[in-house]
Amino acid sequence: MAAAELRLSLSADPARDAVAAALTDQGFDVAASSDALVASRVPADDGAVVPDRFDVRLSEVPEGTLAVFAPSDDGAEAAAPAADGAAGEAARLVGARLAQQGVLAIAAPAAGGLAPIPAAPLSAGAAGMAGYPGGPAADASSAPGAAGGSRTNVVAIVALVLGFVVPVAGIVTGAVALAQIKRTGEKGRGLALGGIVAGGVLTLFISTLVIGTLVFSALTVAGGSADPYAPPEEGGVTVAPDEQAPFDPSTLVVGSCLDDLPGGFVAAGNVVDCELPHSYEAFGGFDVAGGDYPGDAAIETAALQGCEAAYGAYVGVSYQESRLDYYYVGPTEQTWAVGDREIFCLLFDPNAEQTVGSLAGSGL
Repeated sequence: MAAAELRLSLSADPARDAVAAALTDQGFDVAASSDALVASRVPADDGAVVPDRFDVRLSEVPEGTLAVFAPSDDGAEAAAPAADGAAGEAARLVGARLAQQGVLAIAAPAAGGLAPIPAAPLSAGAAGMAGYPGGPAADASSAPGAAGGSRTNVVAIVALVLGFVVPVAGIVTGAVALAQIKRTGEKGRGLALGGIVAGGVLTLFISTLVIGTLVFSALTVAGGSADPYAPPEEGGVTVAPDEQAPFDPSTLVVGSCLDDLPGGFVAAGNVVDCELPHSYEAFGGFDVAGGDYPGDAAIETAALQGCEAAYGAYVGVSYQESRLDYYYVGPTEQTWAVGDREIFCLLFDPNAEQTVGSLAGSGL
């Protein structure tokens, strides 16, 4: 008995499905045994007397899978020539179909057996495969090797949607879809890549937005958490212009104590009893001469010179030896215009938010 061989560039299971689908197209009933496909067909001209029956045995080879078409071992001797011819013709037609699908590696008929298999177009066969459990539909678009090219991967579609809705999930799903497409040959690679790109861009944008918001919040909190008890920079404690009229300069004299000045202005209400908790203590005062406002730099220079001159006599030690510090109350250009000429020196303890009692003669 002659046998015909077809070599498929598919693994065993896809090869079995492809051969079974091609046989069904030719009108064969296909059933699966433990190690082969059993194909049978009752010839139209013989009635039910001598059926065409043969086996297709599949085995793995380096190229993929070897399919051997041969008469069934249990066929009758009288039927052997017919079965032999049916197997050979079926191998030729199946080989042509598989060549169209691009999964045929090589066709090798036995010696004295089949002629070379042409890759000629085949007419559409039966709509389904009878007797083959779980078999695919018989049209070419559903045959193994062609299914992947006509069907879009569902996971790739989901990846594209998630890339815009849940970016991280879009990246993960897109990677899964690419792996599936590589294995099955389905369409949808562009959709999967789109999901990955969209997810990556949106993830980067959201991360940048979140980090920027956190940094801005941290800077805002840091800017608003400055020490409320710290005196204004560069002796910027000034007498409020709107307090000039009701403010009696005689109330701010050497030895007067002041509470904290969150607004940076000295008003009458800031003067408190030195026995109560307070932030500043006036230890020196003097007027600035001149007709026109001399400028902020001149006021500062005069304040530093005058305050350091009065510091040692009031505290008991020089400024360089003392652990205390001082700021000054000086006129601004606005208060100068309404007659303010006086600079007062304000003593404070940088190690305490407030002190109780006078620091005069403390030697600190």
